[in-house]
Amino acid sequence: MDPLKQQNQHYLDLAAMDDLRQKAQADPDASLEEVALQFEGIFLGMMLKEMRSANSAFETDSPFNSQTTNFYRDMQDQQLVSELAGKGTLGLADLIVAQLGGDENLTPASVLRGSNNAIAPHAPLASAATPVSGAEAAAQTQPVKAAQEAPRPPLAAAINPVDFSSPQSFVNSLMPEARRAAKELGVSPELLVAQSALETGWGRKVLPSKEGSSHNLFNIKAGSSWQGDSVKINALEVEQGVPVKRRSEFRVYDNIQQSFQDFVDFVRRPRYQDALDAGNDEGFIRGLQQAGYATDPQYADKVLQVMKRLMEGAVSSSQGSK
Repeated sequence: MDPLKQQNQHYLDLAAMDDLRQKAQADPDASLEEVALQFEGIFLGMMLKEMRSANSAFETDSPFNSQTTNFYRDMQDQQLVSELAGKGTLGLADLIVAQLGGDENLTPASVLRGSNNAIAPHAPLASAATPVSGAEAAAQTQPVKAAQEAPRPPLAAAINPVDFSSPQSFVNSLMPEARRAAKELGVSPELLVAQSALETGWGRKVLPSKEGSSHNLFNIKAGSSWQGDSVKINALEVEQGVPVKRRSEFRVYDNIQQSFQDFVDFVRRPRYQDALDAGNDEGFIRGLQQAGYATDPQYADKVLQVMKRLMEGAVSSSQGSK
C-alpha cells in the first residue's frame, strides 16, 4: 500500500472524498487501499475522541477550557488523525486490504485458533469408518495419569494416505492417529479430531510449507525449543481485544502421525497440567484454553460443538446399521 496517497489530504477535503466515492463505484478493487485508509482514520478518530473524553474531568478548572479552544483542538485532532491514517500508522488498513483483497500470505487468527466457519457442515458426521473395539474404548476412559505412564505406541510402519476433500473423509483420515493420541492423553479421539477440524477448517486450511503441506493439524508454533522445520506465516493475533498482525513460525511435520504425536508431547508440559488432570474431554479442552493454548474466548465451546456433531453422527450411523 502506498501511504502517500492520503497523508497530505485535509480532513475537510470534500472533493477528494467525492472522488474516492466515484472511484469505488467504478472499480471497488482499485479504491480498496484508499477506503481502507479512510476506515483506519475513522477508527483513530473514535479512539482519540474517547481519550479526550476520559481526560475532560481534569480540564474543568483549566483557563484553556473554553468552547473556542475545544473547537480548534478538535480541528487539530481530526487533521492529526487524517495524517496518521494516511501513513498507515496502525497497520489496520493493511489488514483490511489483505483480507478483502485476498492476500494469500495472511492467515487470520480465526483460522489459526478456530472460527465459526470451521464448525460447518451442519449435517452429522460418522466419527470413523472403523468401529472402536471394547479394549480401545476402555483404554480411552482410563485416568489421565495412567495413560501418561503407559508406553507410547509406535507409529504405523506405513503412512496412511490422507483425504481432506470432504469433512467425512477428513474424519476417516485422522481417526486412526486420533485414537492412538487419545489413549495417551486419556480423552476421546473425537475431541482431537474436532479440535483439528476447528484449527484447519476440516483440512482445507492446513498451513502450507515449501514441501506443500505443514501437516500441522493443531497449529502449534515453533518456539525456541523446536528443532525441526518451520514455516513463517502472517497471522492476526488478538492482543487485549485488539487484532494485531504478527509474523510467527509454525512447526512443519512430515505427516499427520508426527503432528498428533507432537501435540501429545506439547500438551504434556507443566503449563497444561490442569487440562491433563481433568480426566474428561470438556475439562481437558477448557484447561487448554485457560492455560493460553488459544486466545479465542469461545475456543473450547466451539471444539465441543464440533465434537457433539461427530458423536451424533456416530450414533445415527450405528442405529442405521442395525
